[in-house]
Amino acid sequence: MKKIYNFLYALPLLIALFAACSDKEPNNVETPTAKLVAVTGIEKAYSIKQNAHLKLKPVLNFSEGTKQTTTYEWIIDNNKVSTADSLDYECTVLGKHTGTLKVIAEDQTAKFADFTFYVYSGYDQGLLLFTEGKDGAMLAYKSLDVQEAPAVRNVFAESNPTLSLGKTPLALCWTGECITNPNNIDDTGGLEVIVSTDSPRRIYALNASTMSVLSKIDYDGTATDFSPNHAFVPFGMQNRLWGAEGGSVYFTGNGKDYLMTPERRFVVGKRRHQLPAGAKIADLSCSLITNPMDMLRVYFDTASKHLVYIGGIRGMVEGKVSCPVTPMVLLACDGSYAEANADNRYEPKHALLVGSRSGNGVTVYRFAPTANKAEESLLGEIDATGHILPTSAVGVNPVRPLLYYADHAGNIYVMNYEGKSFSSTPYVSLGQQYNVKAIVFNPYNPNRMYVAAEDSKAEPTACASIFIVDVSNKSVAKVLYKEDRVGGKIHRLIYKGNGKENREATHD
Repeated sequence: MKKIYNFLYALPLLIALFAACSDKEPNNVETPTAKLVAVTGIEKAYSIKQNAHLKLKPVLNFSEGTKQTTTYEWIIDNNKVSTADSLDYECTVLGKHTGTLKVIAEDQTAKFADFTFYVYSGYDQGLLLFTEGKDGAMLAYKSLDVQEAPAVRNVFAESNPTLSLGKTPLALCWTGECITNPNNIDDTGGLEVIVSTDSPRRIYALNASTMSVLSKIDYDGTATDFSPNHAFVPFGMQNRLWGAEGGSVYFTGNGKDYLMTPERRFVVGKRRHQLPAGAKIADLSCSLITNPMDMLRVYFDTASKHLVYIGGIRGMVEGKVSCPVTPMVLLACDGSYAEANADNRYEPKHALLVGSRSGNGVTVYRFAPTANKAEESLLGEIDATGHILPTSAVGVNPVRPLLYYADHAGNIYVMNYEGKSFSSTPYVSLGQQYNVKAIVFNPYNPNRMYVAAEDSKAEPTACASIFIVDVSNKSVAKVLYKEDRVGGKIHRLIYKGNGKENREATHD
């Protein structure tokens, strides 16, 4: 009886406590509305071929909470062209265009993303960068006609959507690199780009203006170990010095060279144009014009440690000077520009060999080649140890006695090989994270240097960067243009012209 009494006594207190608890807020607190913070995923600039589609998909960044619905406005050249959440815009008008994406949230918060795009019709003067990316070999094109236009990062895939390259980049050359009579060349009638890869082995000839494949090349020669590691076109092809068929391409690989005709056939070539017995040439070459008017291709024989000079007229002559090095580069240098009766063409006279020795030693050799009855002359032998590294990228000015070389911290230095002097401070600094891999020139413009470097802060499959550098000032250079994420691991950088360089020359 006492227990019942105690329960009845406590019952009003329990009822009051329950009522108080029922008046409190529920545990399910309403989630706040997320704010639109930023719009990302839109690059600052794009290059797009005429009649192709510019496709952009933005990424919206919100704060924590429930995302608001949004509306979109795509504005190009001050005209609203779409209200979709992504852009698919056909680019029909050539030239530079400006665009803006405006994203508006429910609370009327607006965020903007501005961009520029350049519509081009073809590939004229520019740079070709051959790299190994995520999906294999990649060929990028950077226009020099419109310097601010970004590179086309996979021009081969864009121009040849049903074809593919191999995984490993090998050779890359422009067949106009050593034009003998530029005024007789039409860019749409013969100038090509040759590209080769491995894994799988593929060789293509591309139209130099459109980058579309003209033909797939299959080796049909007699060698059992053909390897297209390097390709080049020496002076004299246009004049049929190297074969009755006319313009052709040489490949090197496995210590040999291979001559390809315009019909894409591989032939042995004339007896006097063949390598000496037992020679094993490096995958390097240069071409020279000597006086009187013979035209040479030059190799380094790793077996004899001598240069090999092969003249279109005189034939093959072995050099006499021993160069006990592992070759790094073999470059044409000390050029001049011919008179009008020779189309004001560029004529390099000497060969520059840079090679490494044991213990990080580096030697720079400069040769005047055999010409007429004159024998090879060693013009200079310079010990560059402590300045040039065995792994340095090296380039040479086409007309000035200046050799450019890089460390691995984004610095480029200058060596005057006539004065045998080295710069004590960097000629130009690109940034400590950049490891320079290639330095090249357009031979008709000694005031512009083109550099490819790998960015250590970027992913290996997108680490390639391109720089355009003004080298007209002898004391200090100036970076005019820089673009990152142009490709992957760098294999080769070349200048690709239009065959009219002699008429558009900007040399001194």
